[in-house]
Amino acid sequence: MKRIMILGLIISSFFFLSSCQPYEILYTDDLPFEIEMTDDDINILQITDLHLTYGIDQRDQKTFELIKALHDADRYDLIVITGDLTMSPQGPQIFSRLIRFMESLGTPWTFVFGNHESDFNDYTEYLKRIPETEHLLFKIGPKLTDGGFGNFQIVFNQEGVPFYKLYLLDSKAEIEPIEGIEDDYDSLSLAQVNWYETHVALDTVDSIVFMHIPLRQYILAENYVGTFREKRVYAQSLDTGFFDAMVYHGKSKAVFVGHDHLNDFYFYLSGIMLAYGRASGYNGYGDLEKGGRAITIDSTGSLSTRVISGSEVMS
Repeated sequence: MKRIMILGLIISSFFFLSSCQPYEILYTDDLPFEIEMTDDDINILQITDLHLTYGIDQRDQKTFELIKALHDADRYDLIVITGDLTMSPQGPQIFSRLIRFMESLGTPWTFVFGNHESDFNDYTEYLKRIPETEHLLFKIGPKLTDGGFGNFQIVFNQEGVPFYKLYLLDSKAEIEPIEGIEDDYDSLSLAQVNWYETHVALDTVDSIVFMHIPLRQYILAENYVGTFREKRVYAQSLDTGFFDAMVYHGKSKAVFVGHDHLNDFYFYLSGIMLAYGRASGYNGYGDLEKGGRAITIDSTGSLSTRVISGSEVMS
């Protein structure tokens, strides 16, 4: 009996020590994911700011129902979640549930982190919960100075030939306030801008960009289409040159962000669309109706987009 008890203690100790081993972040290759197009158009569904808080409460359940309804209302080639997947001490566990749910939809999907995943937990607690999946397209990407986790590319191919490209970047979280600057959110680092420029300079096709926190150029919004109900744009604290790089290279046609729940507008600046998604999480702040944003790239490469409210797709 004692031998059995001792053996049990040894096994329990092994699993306890294993679970306490620090997670080593393994940066990945810089190769793009590839999606083979099955139609002439590309249809992307952007959802954002899920703010999953408890996982089992009524509001989180309604968020899952909305995502399912948005997904089922049309044919999408990809779903992009632009940050703030969770905001909870149980964030990593809820993240695991979100992965299982998204995989059940059977559609390719991806995400970038927002500024709230790390409110209660380190990013490693999320990264180590990403299993081998069939439909998730996410990689940490190469190690970049102050680059966060999740800078990567997705290419849509038509009969094996690149047709359109997506850039996804981690805009990270809050920082210590900078004197004279109103916003205390992090910014894309110079290394992230250089990473983007290295790739876009070689691109033969157009692209769009996804991140969570708006670039500072969003502050210049005028002649916008959609809703602007926040007191202001809560942007990245510094302009580190990403927008200028987009203008210079002329390949990226739009940026799609989340973060400001009461904004879903878009406008054009120097020929580039700067757009918000529609906040999708019922545990997030604000009374703007939850929904998503549909993004279409047609056979000529032209971009169009529209907001889809929950009332359009949920009975």
